[in-house]
This record gives sequence, structure tokens and C-alpha cells, in this order.
Amino acid sequence: MTVEDFLKTYNQQLQDICYHLRNLVKQIMPEAEEIVFEGWKNIGYGTGESRADKDLICYIAPFKDSVNLGLYRGANLQDNKNLMRGTGKLLRYIKVEDLNKINDNDLLEILKLAKRERLG
Repeated sequence: MTVEDFLKTYNQQLQDICYHLRNLVKQIMPEAEEIVFEGWKNIGYGTGESRADKDLICYIAPFKDSVNLGLYRGANLQDNKNLMRGTGKLLRYIKVEDLNKINDNDLLEILKLAKRERLG
């Protein structure tokens, strides 16, 4: 399934958020493998063909009224702006409800940290 096919079932606002986040991820990780996980209802980005969590860096997950930018090892990242949510052992996410309420530079910085944490 393509990203476009996956996202077409969501409303335009959520699609816009997803495509915007996708562009940010691709700025920082142009070499990342992009995988649509239909069962998990998200788009994952990782270091190769493996679909194992250990090889994934981040994901984009649309919901009814928002989109999560998930970070598989977010708990290991410094989050000076307190953007990340979650209480899992490693996973954290940033909830995006409106493109006008996010700072691209903040998201890019966290994505850089996530990539560096995974790849060294």
C-alpha cells in the first residue's frame, strides 16, 4: 500500500499534517525506509527493510482529530521544550492537532536527535 492510498481515508486537515510531518522526516532522514503499516495504521521510518521496532526511528500515525509523530526511542532523547508525551519504557510521541501550532524547527531538532540516537 502506498502512503497516498493509506492517507486518502483521512480528512484533508489530517492528510495535510501527515504530509507536512513526512516532509520534515524526509529532510532529516532522506535515506530512511518508508513503510506503511496497515495493521498499526501508521507510516514507519527506519534504517532498512526490517520491520522490527529495533530498526525503526519514528512513525506518523493519524487519528480522528490529530496526528502523532512517534519516536521509538523518545524516552532517550532530550526534550527541552517538553513536546513529547507518553510513559512507555522507550516510546514517546508528539501530538499534532494543527499545523499552525507547531514549530518546524523544534520538530526537526527532535528528529535529528532521534536519528543520531539510532544510528550513532
